[in-house]
Amino acid sequence: MIKKLSDLAYSQPRIPPVLEPEVDAWSKQGWPGVTQTTYELLSYWFNRDEETEERFYSCQQRAIETVIYCHEILQIRTLAELYGRLAPELLLQYLPLKKEIESIAFPKYCLKMATGSGKTWVLAALVVWHYFNALREERPGWYSSRFLVVTPGHEVLNRLLDSFKGRRDPKTGQRNPGTSDYARSLFMPKGAHWRDQFHLEIFQPSDVRASTTPPDGPFVLLTNWQQFRLSEGAPSLWEQWTGEDVEEQPRGEVIADFLSELPDLMVMNDEAHHVHGKKTVRGEELVWRRFMGYLYERLKEKHPKERGLFMQVDFSATPFYGSGTKREYFPHIVYDYDLVQAMRDMLVKQLFLEERQSVAGERLEDLDFRAERSGGCGEQRSIGTGALFRRELFQKAPHHLPGTMDAGTDCGDRAVKPGCDCRVGFLADYGGDERIAVMAGETPEGSCQPFVHLMLKHVDLRAR
Repeated sequence: MIKKLSDLAYSQPRIPPVLEPEVDAWSKQGWPGVTQTTYELLSYWFNRDEETEERFYSCQQRAIETVIYCHEILQIRTLAELYGRLAPELLLQYLPLKKEIESIAFPKYCLKMATGSGKTWVLAALVVWHYFNALREERPGWYSSRFLVVTPGHEVLNRLLDSFKGRRDPKTGQRNPGTSDYARSLFMPKGAHWRDQFHLEIFQPSDVRASTTPPDGPFVLLTNWQQFRLSEGAPSLWEQWTGEDVEEQPRGEVIADFLSELPDLMVMNDEAHHVHGKKTVRGEELVWRRFMGYLYERLKEKHPKERGLFMQVDFSATPFYGSGTKREYFPHIVYDYDLVQAMRDMLVKQLFLEERQSVAGERLEDLDFRAERSGGCGEQRSIGTGALFRRELFQKAPHHLPGTMDAGTDCGDRAVKPGCDCRVGFLADYGGDERIAVMAGETPEGSCQPFVHLMLKHVDLRAR
């Protein structure tokens, strides 16, 4: 089948192959052209002794360097400018791509990193980079110490709260700041010049109300994108006459009012594939896109003369729309660290099927491991998994899983007790870490218990 030009435009990440050699050469030269603050941070992060206990992975280093290179060396102001510098021929060749890129009026980047490769630490490093450059007034207008960190739901939100505020004590419910990622020596040096100057006020969704005023100093708002809903438009005459238009201000407008009080903002979007898209099935603009446009315009209106940085960085292992032959990658991907490379670097474990001549009487090669959807939360089941389950293979060697099991979908917090029917699902942030769960159907008593868990950070799931 011949693809249309509009489909080919998004068929692969376009910028990384061009950008990667530039960033690599610049890194090997010792990061020339950056601010003094940035240089000190890069040297501290990446020129560490081999014996140092904590170090960034090479993929994390390259992701951090890529964003810094685009911002400080190329000094990109819009996504169209990035394409104009690195791949101008694409703007001439693909009109739909050109129109989409030109609709984004601010620097916007996406870091494509396989699950388990450490996106959260990259996010933390970029926060520290912006924070100290803004604090020391390096290149005024190019940095911000105000951050909006967006998540797809409460599970990822809680994980990022662990990163910013420290892990929660299950007995007291209080968070221990000493367990925050930002308390690690990895992210900033000790002393009055660095750590003693890092004070970031942290807001959660419930902290922002219509009357809330943002602090003058550095802060971060961590929230989920479902909070960004705006009003659907002007009320009808009937609604105005009957009073039906008198309602509470939409949450998206409350948050936009809060964030636009100050002239600059750095937006970070974790698990970005959950919120990106072009249109809904009814042709409506998605909540996330509509809110970002609304927020950007509010900042322009409120701060026409003193407006500073507005920048967005997305993080995702699967930054694309659709699937199969209809897959369209986000046009703002600037770094691509895929599953294959992560497996080569041993950052994610590979899954192997245990060699058995027969399982429960069947030959292993005859078993069908193709997963089929069932139930409302997307569990997976197959004849092969059921046979392996009955053989108690998972109890004896839970790390030996059929490779086809990586085609699962998120199943929330549900886990079920061993019983008559085998299912495979996924638990998000179970016990502080994402895990894959091999499960069985509910027992007659209806009790639900997990059967066996594997750390999801050792497994990269393309379907997520």
